[in-house]
Amino acid sequence: MELRHLRYFVAVADTGAFSRAAVKLRITQPALWRQVRDLEKELGVPLVERVGRRARVTSAGESLLGRSRALLADVERFIEHAQAVRGGNVGSLSVAGSPQVIQNVLAPFLARYLKSREQVNVHLLEEGGVRALARVESGEAHLAVAIRHGNDQLEGRLLFPFRVVAALPPGHRLGRRATIDVTDLQDEHVLLLRHGFGTREMFDAACRIAHVHVRLLLEAGDPQSLIALAEAGRGIAIVPSTVAFTSRRVRGAALLHAGASLGLWGWIVWSPDRFLPPFARSFIDGLVMYTRRTYPGRALERVAPPVPRPREGQAAGWTTSR
Repeated sequence: MELRHLRYFVAVADTGAFSRAAVKLRITQPALWRQVRDLEKELGVPLVERVGRRARVTSAGESLLGRSRALLADVERFIEHAQAVRGGNVGSLSVAGSPQVIQNVLAPFLARYLKSREQVNVHLLEEGGVRALARVESGEAHLAVAIRHGNDQLEGRLLFPFRVVAALPPGHRLGRRATIDVTDLQDEHVLLLRHGFGTREMFDAACRIAHVHVRLLLEAGDPQSLIALAEAGRGIAIVPSTVAFTSRRVRGAALLHAGASLGLWGWIVWSPDRFLPPFARSFIDGLVMYTRRTYPGRALERVAPPVPRPREGQAAGWTTSR
């Protein structure tokens, strides 16, 4: 058995079809089929069965899939370690974050970071909230910038507060306020991010606690779409403070609950089980220093109560900050 057999098996399981897996692996579909069948013969158990045009992992395959991923991750860690020993500044670094974090935090930081590390290939993975952390846990990403929300399996360092912000339409009755309490949104039309984004989870939790009912007009995965709709007068967009407001017609107000800011601190996190090369460590240190000087939503610190800073290494839960 060779490592490519495991890679082929995992690719088929991930894509759910031999055709898509073959495209991803850049081999022909018949060749992929033969390699998976060779692995099944060697192991003596069926791993994948065809159901129409799709491929379904068998129960035996499911029991071996996790171990296959772990073996491939071990090999990747071995290669990364060898690269770090060889020089320390050559290799690939994958970082997961929400679209707004990538646009307004990682993109400007990378412009500085890569000037002295031309041989480091930074690959950004667009994922929001829980999914960004899952990428790190599964080994698909080295790092993630997100709210930890009680995840104690990952290590991390604090960056800056992620606040919940209400983007107010032009001429709205609350438009002149710098801060808005959740109770002020009773029966208001709102535009929300989909479930899985930290902002959405914090807003929903605050509404439940305060017994506030809002009228949901739209759920979306792009906060800029929600802001555009707010500018058109369609409702109040609930977005994270990491979003850049490009229109002067829409005002962002910090959202409060019982007089306390609604938000949590963001972290840069990594798995303690995965080797981090020197350039990954320098990325972490550099981003921490960068966000001490500037970060999206910093202006809100002057008008809204501070989001309590947790202790380094302490995971935060889905709670309203007090």
